[in-house]
Amino acid sequence: MSEISADLVSRRWRRVDIKVKVGGELHLLRWRRSWFVDEVLFDDRRVAASSGLFGRETIFGLHVKTPAGDETRLLLSIDPEADWTDWSGTGRPGGVRLETADGALLAIGTLGPDRTEPFQKLFDRAIEAIGLS
Repeated sequence: MSEISADLVSRRWRRVDIKVKVGGELHLLRWRRSWFVDEVLFDDRRVAASSGLFGRETIFGLHVKTPAGDETRLLLSIDPEADWTDWSGTGRPGGVRLETADGALLAIGTLGPDRTEPFQKLFDRAIEAIGLS
């Protein structure tokens, strides 16, 4: 099995770009949302799509093949709702997660490991303010 790593390149309104390194080769995984279709591209080849007006898929099982002949299975999860902590007005997706069978390669935002931390901090401050601690 080849070595796999991933880094987030950009997370903007209706688009996510992820740099994926498979066995020493660099690849680009892209998620794009248009009016009626969400598509996932691996090196500019469509590997998954979800269409419809409402209720489109946000979890994509990917079986990608590199030009070198490596085959990799990935799970891409996207939270397309705008990130509530982003006050810049960009409307970027709330969370992105990319996994292999061994574990998460990338987990950011609402799909990250610390996704409940802001709520827990708010809850703790409210408990202290009321005097219940």
